[in-house]
Amino acid sequence: MAKMKLSEWAQIGEVIGMVAVVLSLVLVAYSIRQNTAALQGATGNLVFERHSELTTHFMTDPSLAAILAKMRGPAPELDPVEAIRWERYQLNMLDIWAMAYNRHRQDLLGPEQWNAWNTYFAQLFREGGEKMYYAMWEEYTYGFDPDFWAHVRRSLYPED
Repeated sequence: MAKMKLSEWAQIGEVIGMVAVVLSLVLVAYSIRQNTAALQGATGNLVFERHSELTTHFMTDPSLAAILAKMRGPAPELDPVEAIRWERYQLNMLDIWAMAYNRHRQDLLGPEQWNAWNTYFAQLFREGGEKMYYAMWEEYTYGFDPDFWAHVRRSLYPED
């Protein structure tokens, strides 16, 4: 067997180095994909937890449940204190929708989760007991990102 020259060893070393670099890049890409999935899952959990905390208040506080029942009735009328509580509830629900919207835009909430939450909130505010009338939405816009405001406007009032 003939001895290999130093240049031949160097070429073999380059090929081995190139394979190692390619393998490490594949591993980095896989790790990034796994990390993205974990972040999206954590964000989905956060949106769910915020929503659960808010809705749990309606199950445990009879006065809040009574406000919700009134608002889902045929002719809702609230006294001034109830109206303030209802407004806070709607703003909190909008905050959760805005959080989901912004996390989705940052790729921290997966498309399936975003579509589910977005459909839920749009239907809730467009048709549910939490229906938000256009004048009220216009009043609330001051506290929200303009892109989110435009998204909600298109979702709730497509004819405008």
